[in-house]
Amino acid sequence: MRRIKITYDITTPESAADGEFSETGWIDEEGREITPDSYDLDEYETETAAVIALAVKEIGNCVEPSNSPTWHPHTWYTDSDPDRDYSTGAETRQSYHLEGFTEEEERAIYSELKKR
Repeated sequence: MRRIKITYDITTPESAADGEFSETGWIDEEGREITPDSYDLDEYETETAAVIALAVKEIGNCVEPSNSPTWHPHTWYTDSDPDRDYSTGAETRQSYHLEGFTEEEERAIYSELKKR
């Protein structure tokens, strides 16, 4: 079963001075299931194409891969533009972790997200 698990990290000015996060954890440890339905299969023609499109949509547009400039297995993606709390200076980012995808699917997801 293909899933995208989501974590978060918060950096405050104080934790940044120490080179640390002030808080980290799970938003969705179970993960969001990526399973194409018949509509998706009709639209994208193949299951692989549908899986890639659904995963890219779930992850979003503005992310950075955990490794670059080339793909590696088990790459995860982190928001490139954090949510900022201007009253405290805290910045929150989400990271998206692929689970259960084939290597071919992971590589294709990486390629699609790098285009954005």
